[in-house]
Amino acid sequence: MKKTKAIIAIPSISDFYTTTHRLSALGEKIVEKILQNQGWNTRLLHFPRMGKQAQPLPPSLSHLKNYLIPGEFGPTAFFSRYQRFGPSPKDSAVTILSENPHVVFLSCFAFAYADDTLSLARHLKQQSPSVPVYVGGAGVSVFPGYFQAEESIDAVIPGEAESSLTAFLGSNTGPDRSTDPHIEHPDSIDFSIATTGSSKNGQWLTTTLSRGCPRKCSFCANHLTHGRSFRTVPIAAFLSAIQAFPKDIPLHINFEDDNLLLDKEYFFAILEAVRNQFPLVDFSAENGMDYLLLDMDTIDRLITLGFRQFNLSMASLSPSILKDSHRQGDSEHLQEILRYLSRKKIPSITYFICGLKQDTTDSVLENIRFLSRQTTLIGISLFYPVPGLPGFKETQPFFESDSHLCTGSAAFPWSGSLTTAQMITAFRIARFVNFTQKKEYQPQEIDLLTRIRRERKLYTFQRKGRQKWMIHPPGLDIEMENGFFEAVRT
Repeated sequence: MKKTKAIIAIPSISDFYTTTHRLSALGEKIVEKILQNQGWNTRLLHFPRMGKQAQPLPPSLSHLKNYLIPGEFGPTAFFSRYQRFGPSPKDSAVTILSENPHVVFLSCFAFAYADDTLSLARHLKQQSPSVPVYVGGAGVSVFPGYFQAEESIDAVIPGEAESSLTAFLGSNTGPDRSTDPHIEHPDSIDFSIATTGSSKNGQWLTTTLSRGCPRKCSFCANHLTHGRSFRTVPIAAFLSAIQAFPKDIPLHINFEDDNLLLDKEYFFAILEAVRNQFPLVDFSAENGMDYLLLDMDTIDRLITLGFRQFNLSMASLSPSILKDSHRQGDSEHLQEILRYLSRKKIPSITYFICGLKQDTTDSVLENIRFLSRQTTLIGISLFYPVPGLPGFKETQPFFESDSHLCTGSAAFPWSGSLTTAQMITAFRIARFVNFTQKKEYQPQEIDLLTRIRRERKLYTFQRKGRQKWMIHPPGLDIEMENGFFEAVRT
């Protein structure tokens, strides 16, 4: 009997930037494994990796027009070039259908790219109406109804693939786009490993070994996709899979999990087992660790096992904002952690969210000032909503707007606490603080740093052809800019 052929496609996405971790396709590899185990013939097409093209700024992002500087570059820059990562939806559809699939599975890994996914679905139906188009992924799980409303989608499969996809494949009923299906969270979870980089100096891998989080942070959508129950991958299964990688070259493994430290002994067991078999391995957790789950003994142990950098999640310094966000915090403990890492000569990045519901320019500047006094780089995350989060449970606004407004790079004032100008000003200030932390500077960087310090105002670089010059960025919140320089010695 001829096998059913499925194309699993990650649609091209539109944004100012992307990252290798964002494009790791961990979930799509699990989908492919499930289909293959059921006898399907599959091919995974990862369109965002197939080049990039500059795009005109879409009307939905016109609020950014006054803040973007063509040809901007350098350490204090904001985004300047809107791009499509991957071929056009029309060309992507041609590529998919040239494989003569019986069915197409589209993956939407974040709701922000829902409209990219639906655009590809429409082109598939225009070119071949008879080929079923199914859609799943984290972006689908948070708001299935958004996809069910699209006629080009034949079936919506929200939730974790181990339960939802398996149940869908075993169902004798036809596709149903009329109601949101109940999402089951399986006790047993699968995993995949992605190679995100390689060179003569080694290989870089990304994986996730857990799902679910019992925390109830109001800005986090983890539970909408993976539930509240914290579950982990069997250690033996991970060790078996990692045997496919060479042991005689340096190996770096990044864990994209939200909260592996919720089960420290499990995490330590994983790290120890891997290090025993891969003596040249080191580790990171670039999605961010909860610093409240760290102490000096834990840090020592992680360093001994191969952690070379710590990415920490602060969210906010403000007790009232943390309380409103159902998030715990302890600034004194964070300072102790950062001082200890500094003494150990271990670099760190500490992230905060800019644009939370109760944020003010003062609270944001206090976050930046606090972190500028520590030995750490600043990671600033501009707030964006996900349908279903507190304050964003009403779905109609998402039907009426472009999904790309739900990217951090859109700097859209969703919560109403800060303006676009204030968020972009904070972004540039945070980048400037990081710039002052550099150990070595190029001559033009020395000129930039000197001018900013002398004039007590932000500057950035702009270029056209071979010409380069400094410019005071347009659209800054001047009161916020002045407030920073008045309070901070740089």
